[in-house]
Amino acid sequence: MTGSALPIDIQERAEWLVVEGVRRYMTGFSTGDISCWEMAWDLYAGELGKSRARRPVSELSCYTRALNTHAARHFCLFPYECRKLCQDECLLAALVAAAQADDREAVARISAVLVAQEGLEETIFAATEFAASLKDCGLLLKTVDLSSMTLDECPLKQLNSRFHH
Repeated sequence: MTGSALPIDIQERAEWLVVEGVRRYMTGFSTGDISCWEMAWDLYAGELGKSRARRPVSELSCYTRALNTHAARHFCLFPYECRKLCQDECLLAALVAAAQADDREAVARISAVLVAQEGLEETIFAATEFAASLKDCGLLLKTVDLSSMTLDECPLKQLNSRFHH
């Protein structure tokens, strides 16, 4: 997914922090390297200041832990600091945007695609708390029109192995 067809604008500060934070935390989970989590802290502290970054980073941790624990499938994520986005990254950010907008229908639809049934409640709670913490810091994500996205597995996974992300 590239260009103007993206439902998430990674140039926006709030969206960038969500995507980058998720990328760094999920990389930490997959590698076991806590420096990835420290990099997420550094990013948020640099953007918000250490005092204001505490709650969003804590809630980011809970959100990504719920996603990692209850994932319905392996998520497709670009490396951190990449300016490209894929379908899964858009869905992960759209869930936070929908929670922030209190769009319960969108929250339910997106979370049902991302996580297994037994993890829905925990993931929705974590997304809602993360969304609230961002909002408290003045970081408002733009509402995502779900009709601009397919709610299925990331299309990049369907490409042959010559393309890695």
